[in-house]
Amino acid sequence: MVKERSFIHQQLNFEKVNSLNQGNQSWRSEADDRILRHRQRELVVNVTNGEKKPLAGVEVEIKQIRHEFAFGSAMNDQVLFNQTYADFFVQHFNWAVFENEAKWYANEPERGKITYEKADAMLSFAERHNLPVRGHALFWEVEDANPSWLRSLPNNEVYEATKRRLEHAANHFKGKFRHWDVNNEMMHGSFFKDRFGKNIWKWMFEETKKIDPQALLFVNDYNVISYGEHQAYKAHINELRQLGAPVQAIGVQGHFGEMVDPVVVKERLDVLAELGLPIWVTEYDSVHPDANRRADNLEALYRVAFSHPAVKGVLMWGFWAGAHWRGENAAIVNYDWTLNEAGIRYERLLNEWTTQRVEKTDGTGKVICPAFHGTYEIRILQESQLLKHKTIELDSSEKTPLQLDFIVPTE
Repeated sequence: MVKERSFIHQQLNFEKVNSLNQGNQSWRSEADDRILRHRQRELVVNVTNGEKKPLAGVEVEIKQIRHEFAFGSAMNDQVLFNQTYADFFVQHFNWAVFENEAKWYANEPERGKITYEKADAMLSFAERHNLPVRGHALFWEVEDANPSWLRSLPNNEVYEATKRRLEHAANHFKGKFRHWDVNNEMMHGSFFKDRFGKNIWKWMFEETKKIDPQALLFVNDYNVISYGEHQAYKAHINELRQLGAPVQAIGVQGHFGEMVDPVVVKERLDVLAELGLPIWVTEYDSVHPDANRRADNLEALYRVAFSHPAVKGVLMWGFWAGAHWRGENAAIVNYDWTLNEAGIRYERLLNEWTTQRVEKTDGTGKVICPAFHGTYEIRILQESQLLKHKTIELDSSEKTPLQLDFIVPTE
């Protein structure tokens, strides 16, 4: 059986005994204030007639159909044969990452026998459902996460195999993955570094960027926000950049145990944000037998991450009890596909951060409202009759209000 990952869970003692931060609601109100500042933009809908005179009392429907922020999850091959799994994924997530199917050991289980069959089928599914996909992972620095056949080779053959893997996989997935975790868990492994020195890391990033310049290149590691290796991670990323590696984004795994301390997580994200790179929580889960505690942990992580201007997305590392690498006590969905309290809380957060409004224009012919960044359908109606509609992007690149003008002819 292939070992899925090298992650060794560690939990700070104070996170087990000091649960005061979750109970202290000041963190929540501060996070909500940041969400209002950083995740919304004012939308102005202006309705006039053919003579450009404002029309009052016209119904305006503002419906968000997609979030700019990534609310995603790891996806495994269940999506290819389990329709309930596939439907749940599409209904609850807007980004995907393959749990194992793009890793080297999955693509070349035997030396020279390369296959992308599952990964390609999952990419086709993602494309059909407009799901961007992260590439995880081109390489993995941890010794026992590499193909067993590779580990037994002499160094010169390891290098040749590494070069072939990069050229083959990066070209095969070119333009299909929005991100690449170029070399997973470099802080906690040394398979390639021990054989070729740290310059192999620079080479991996540079060559990947040459082949697939559109993919955003990530570092990705654990124990950063869950255990407190954030300062070490910052130093590690600075070292990579000093070597000349084109690191473009920061992946922080978030594998938690009994407690997610929102105040501590915020402080650790602040330290990483000093690097000026986008941050993604690439692998979130929390293990607790009490689904209510799991729900509190999920809300603490998501509310703090969504409130942080440097964070661009959060991806769970699984969701269903029947296919979760940490078992049913980490899932948000039970074996029978009922939502447990963690799943209910996740849906509640998505609803809270989704803009759906129906209002009538005021005396100046306007509807003005703050709206979360994302894709919208704007519909102009009168007596339930559709008069005009537009699909627009309310993105975060601009801070000024977005004004939409609708001209509705009147008799």
